[in-house]
Amino acid sequence: MTTTTYPTLTDQAQRLATIDSLAEGFRARAREYDEKAIFPYENFQELRAAGLLSLTLPVRWGGSGLWTEGGFAPYYELIERLAAVDAPTAQLFQVHSHSIGMLSHAATEAQMEKYVAPLARAGKLVASVGSEATPGKVNSGASSTTLVRDDQGRWVLNTVKHFASLGPAADAYLIWLAMPGTEGYDHRTVGVLVPRTAPELELIDNWDTLGMRSTVSWGIKVTDYVLPDDAIFGEPGWWEVDDTRTFTLAFAANHLGAAKGSLDFTIDWVRSRPELAESELIRFQLGEMASQLLAARAALYSAADTWDSGDRKTAEFESVHALTVAKRVALDVTGRCLDVCGSRSMFKAFPLERFYRDTRAFSLHYRVDGYTKNLGGALLAGDFRVNGNGGVTPVAE
Repeated sequence: MTTTTYPTLTDQAQRLATIDSLAEGFRARAREYDEKAIFPYENFQELRAAGLLSLTLPVRWGGSGLWTEGGFAPYYELIERLAAVDAPTAQLFQVHSHSIGMLSHAATEAQMEKYVAPLARAGKLVASVGSEATPGKVNSGASSTTLVRDDQGRWVLNTVKHFASLGPAADAYLIWLAMPGTEGYDHRTVGVLVPRTAPELELIDNWDTLGMRSTVSWGIKVTDYVLPDDAIFGEPGWWEVDDTRTFTLAFAANHLGAAKGSLDFTIDWVRSRPELAESELIRFQLGEMASQLLAARAALYSAADTWDSGDRKTAEFESVHALTVAKRVALDVTGRCLDVCGSRSMFKAFPLERFYRDTRAFSLHYRVDGYTKNLGGALLAGDFRVNGNGGVTPVAE
């Protein structure tokens, strides 16, 4: 069977123009995807055909090399631009892109050749799955899955994971778990790659949520899957100690994109209604929201520039600042836009209430209060270390 290889867009202006050209179709389909909580297949068919699904594959393997030094700022700009159209699609785009980027960093040459490059070049989708927090249950959410050897010396995987964004659309799952040992869980963690076609893998459709519904972040269950030795990526703990790239600014970019989409809609709504456009109070609110967004975007891209400089420790420190501001601004702007536009704007024929729900739901994906608390602790301690999964931890002098 011949596998189609898709092009890769290497010029940022062209990438942004491509997203703009796809925006009308994305907007037209967003309501159906949201109401039915189904994966945006057509959106990703178009992203794939446009060459936007191999952006975090290294250049020497045929990708664009984004989400690495020199490619952080353009990567977050793409997420922000997508989120201004449809936040769930932007989140799915970043989950897949992060998966390809993480695999590319940890993979050996042989693994790149066998697994990662073929997936990316063919536009296959890869989900990153780590959470063991069960929806609706009272539990700590702490992961405990560990690979074990069977009596034949083979690695065997048994796990139940949740919040697997991309859900049934993923072609492969990058699952985070630990190797056997006595060190802390994070320092034993590796990524393993399990194909969607594995009969030992079962999808759990439990995604019925307030917002971000078309991310279809289902659960997955893997039972007695014999894992090939070469499907284990990275040395134990590599993401914690060797590669401090995180999701922090991707969250911020998604928030600010959704807020901008809300404000753009609101400006058009007000402009077409003279009784609103002439109100000094509404003009003030529009100006204030625009100022908030500009300030938050400045924080986002300042931190992205620090990532691009190679100073990853300072970059994550600044990223926590940016995320703290982005969440507050996004929640404020999406809510105030509804106030400005009034009751008719909450009808589902318009995107405003969806932007609001998506922002509210996505802001629960992480506990920003914990990020911000640690930020304050780091300021008091005078030093910090970067967490592999995002944020910083104070270190006493």
